[in-house]
Amino acid sequence: MRKLTVAVMVFAMAVSSVFAGGAAEKAVVQDGMTFSNWSGSEKASSEIFTWMIDSFNQKSPAEDKVVQINWPWGDTESQLAIRAQGTEQYDVAQIDIRMLPALAQAGVLADLTGVFGADFFTKNFSEGSVSVGNFKGTQYGVPWTVAPMALITNTKILKESGVDFPIVTIADFEKACEMVKTNHPANKDSDLSNDIIPYAAMTKDSGTAAPDFMVWLWTFGASVYDAQGKSALNSDKAVSALTWFNSLMQRGYIQKVMSRGDARTLYKEGRVAFYDDALMSKGAITNEAFGDISNYAFPQVHPVLAKGDKPQASGWGHLLVIIDRSPKKASAKAFIEHLISEEVALKYFKENGMLPSKKSILSNDAVTSDYWSNAWTPVLAGGRLAETAGPQYAAANAVILEEMQSMLSGSKSPKQAADAMKSRIDVL
Repeated sequence: MRKLTVAVMVFAMAVSSVFAGGAAEKAVVQDGMTFSNWSGSEKASSEIFTWMIDSFNQKSPAEDKVVQINWPWGDTESQLAIRAQGTEQYDVAQIDIRMLPALAQAGVLADLTGVFGADFFTKNFSEGSVSVGNFKGTQYGVPWTVAPMALITNTKILKESGVDFPIVTIADFEKACEMVKTNHPANKDSDLSNDIIPYAAMTKDSGTAAPDFMVWLWTFGASVYDAQGKSALNSDKAVSALTWFNSLMQRGYIQKVMSRGDARTLYKEGRVAFYDDALMSKGAITNEAFGDISNYAFPQVHPVLAKGDKPQASGWGHLLVIIDRSPKKASAKAFIEHLISEEVALKYFKENGMLPSKKSILSNDAVTSDYWSNAWTPVLAGGRLAETAGPQYAAANAVILEEMQSMLSGSKSPKQAADAMKSRIDVL
């Protein structure tokens, strides 16, 4: 049922896009290949995208030269879905990892294991980076720039609170939150306006709250869906995750209404000990008053339930894909290899801050000497594609948030919230 729903929604999105936009541009390529993307049309990255393509074309024969096709990020999924059904040539595309499930189920994307070989992925990329390009056992995407969400940790606040131990397990995390709440000087005076929030968990917007909570679900061994595509949110492990998350509210560690923007602002002001965010958050949380960012911010892996467990993380990033009906898969492979090569990847990193994906390049001095980017490297191993990634799952994300808020406000128990999540999601 979910597969049919997704396919129908992708088709509907695509058709509506065509009618809303009027006559689509005819990007027919008589000779060469196409590279569909949104970043090449954005001011911050248009110059380097032009260089990426020109540097490939200079060493390629006419039949392999690349032509760039741009559309906005928000139109990418629908444009690829509808155009893949037509007669125009489409070869390589940049997609957000959240677009992968819908495009894969609609039959738009090629299986890349046959194009690159299975060893290509295991040899060149971390397990987490590979997993965000894999959907239901098929590898559709080559990791281009992938940086899973990390638990951004204010090391300055932890030190001021007396936290002098590594945050490895959930028990460590709870202890640190309690020490921030009770020990930090700002939480001891009568002025509530400067109180430190132990953990600024997302509880306001469904697009951030659901994916962020999913990491804790996975940590407890639970999931949103079972193998049959039915909601598993009322499983014993899912109820345990909800019960634990609710305990954070009861102990005063989290807030009832918190957005990513709120968390970033409060963190920048020095009022948050932990919150979840992506690599590009650096600019939003940098505060020169606190000195170098290494003095007060560290992106660490999420704590685990028990020592030895694998840390979990919700994936973020961009993939390179090949359109299934492309007649030039071998040439498309060569172009993708060019885009992830050391020369191109390091230039993209230096000019736009986009973290390389290949393991060999992550160990390059240019990356390891950058505190923020190098600190993110351990997080890469745990990234997973959120189970409700993509606009077709917006309703499921909304249900998760609504029932979570009911639980946090005390109107429902964790078990009641879990049962409601399952029953409501199963009829979407």
